[in-house]
Amino acid sequence: MLRPATAADTDALVALTAGTGFFKPLELDTLREVLDDFHAANADLGHRCFVWDERDDLLGYVYHAPAPMTDRTWYLYWIAVDAARQGQGLGGKLLEFVEQDVRGQGGRLLLIETSSTPHYEPTRRFYRKYGYDQPATVPDFYADGDGLVVFSKRLLPPAE
Repeated sequence: MLRPATAADTDALVALTAGTGFFKPLELDTLREVLDDFHAANADLGHRCFVWDERDDLLGYVYHAPAPMTDRTWYLYWIAVDAARQGQGLGGKLLEFVEQDVRGQGGRLLLIETSSTPHYEPTRRFYRKYGYDQPATVPDFYADGDGLVVFSKRLLPPAE
């Protein structure tokens, strides 16, 4: 069942994220800060965080928010599924939920950023599978040899 995240979920979400094997310790520290800020103030600023909870077992989550200084552009900042549940469709359900939620908030464009390293090829393949374009890359963004890959998907038709 999908439900809004609570502050009590933070430790479990950080542990779930660490268990995927995709995130560095610095990124896990950042996630904790993001979740703390979300519960302290950013939820009131339109940030959204939801968890997939089955019988008090958190299996995945998403965190998305409006992009500042844009006309209805949103970012999907975090999406993760428990390592034991990957490849079973839960990530797709979470991504489709984000798209519907952003549309419901009047969002027109969804952006997602990830790494260019070979380790992240399954992640990039996942976004392409769900119809995301790759309009930009920035070589060596995160570190030498680790570039930024930007994915985008238009959620509302262009205004006439």
